[in-house]
Amino acid sequence: MKGWVDYQQSFYEKASSDSRLSPAHISLYFALLHEAGHTLALPFYLRRERLMRKAKICSPVTLNKCLRGLHEYGYIDYRPSFVPGQSMAMLIEFLNV
Repeated sequence: MKGWVDYQQSFYEKASSDSRLSPAHISLYFALLHEAGHTLALPFYLRRERLMRKAKICSPVTLNKCLRGLHEYGYIDYRPSFVPGQSMAMLIEFLNV
């Protein structure tokens, strides 16, 4: 099983050639990586306020846009919910490392 450093390294390798990513996407990915802790390959509940603070994102609209973008681009598996505190995410394991 991959560790935190492996996820970080494989993200850098994939993201370096992905022109769709903005600094907000990258910052959010690392906030998600930190929030995932030791459960890297498992879904975890999102704490939006904490993610916004860690990623230096000031707007919930930007947060949602970046979460959807990371999901669409294949970096995370994002499971939104209309119930507060029930949205989940899971980091995708890349095959290049």
